[in-house]
Amino acid sequence: MHKIVTTTAATLTVAASIVMPRAFAVEPANLSWGPVFVTPTLDSRLEYTDNVLRTQDDDKDSMISVIKPRVQAWMEDGLNTYSLSYTMIDYRYFDSSRDDYTDNQFNLDIYHAFNARNQANLYAEYFDAHEERGTGLSEGVAELLDEPVEFERITLGGDYTLGSEQSRGRLLLAGKTHDIEYQNFREETQYRDYSNYGLGATFFWRIKGKTDLVAEVRYQETEYDKVDPFSREGTLDSEEYNYLVGLSWDATAKTSGSVKVGAYDRTYDSNERNDSNGFSWEADVSYQLRTYSIFTLASKRFSEETNGLGDAVNANLTTLGWSHNWNKRSSTNLTLGYLNEDYEGTEREDDEYQVSASYNYAMRRWLDLGAGYTYADRDSDIDLYDYSRSVVYITASVSL
Repeated sequence: MHKIVTTTAATLTVAASIVMPRAFAVEPANLSWGPVFVTPTLDSRLEYTDNVLRTQDDDKDSMISVIKPRVQAWMEDGLNTYSLSYTMIDYRYFDSSRDDYTDNQFNLDIYHAFNARNQANLYAEYFDAHEERGTGLSEGVAELLDEPVEFERITLGGDYTLGSEQSRGRLLLAGKTHDIEYQNFREETQYRDYSNYGLGATFFWRIKGKTDLVAEVRYQETEYDKVDPFSREGTLDSEEYNYLVGLSWDATAKTSGSVKVGAYDRTYDSNERNDSNGFSWEADVSYQLRTYSIFTLASKRFSEETNGLGDAVNANLTTLGWSHNWNKRSSTNLTLGYLNEDYEGTEREDDEYQVSASYNYAMRRWLDLGAGYTYADRDSDIDLYDYSRSVVYITASVSL
């Protein structure tokens, strides 16, 4: 199956979490009806956490089961690929049933190659989901809520590439929009509904071998549905530009990646809020020590919408990972992460450290088993947001 690329040149939003990679060796078999293939998979996870609500006093622990069935229907027409998928994610807390929830996600992906020098990706997503208590809008107040905060997110986007990997120069144009609407606690959450629109252009110029000079411009606009009448600073509507230049390479059998540096400029519609600008960067580098052992380093600065404090969140995230295949069946992953979040316009600044280790065993072509441990610690200038959290888990991934 042709891989559908759904990432764009303009990264418009990034979740405020450290995401850890997981080895996945299952090779699903497909059902077929004429030109249409159907691929069902099932991921399951049983975990124990000592701090369900991410609070300073660690007063609630629980076993949690997560069941994630997914079915994808797809077809190919030459180089073109069309895919429709549905994923359900069911959370069950053994000692905290009020946190139970079921998410539903629908994705449409289209890859179309007009010719060798013109390709397009289009994608759409509907996500009926929730924020775990203690995250997002419920940070610091999770104990006051009797259920998770629910939201719906609709995303539309696409990108178009003029040129090919063999071209001296190529241009990638991207656009994306998403709309977030909260579904409960409307007395407060009605002022957090917003839409985000983004455009990006990236130019690649081959300077030597498999090394490209990269120049990129991104624009995003955020519009909130309502203005909180109790806010003295007015609307949170804003615009942001990012300008980046750097290198992208796949120069040797051992190293590949990209490094870009530049600047960002964020302005608010309200004169009562302080505009911000500064240094920006993105780096994503891998080093293959052996064919079976890879180190990765990723770091970036990005902006997030505030979850209640300040004008916006100016964040930077750095992760260092090591993935090692011990044999044809066994692999391990180790990831260290650091996240800094500065809530502009307030005294709040958070430093979060996270370490994650996992083991994966490919028992059969259709079955993976795994286990892991994650520890996170956040130190905030406001004590209310401090917490530490440990998670121990086992996983199973099944396909046809």
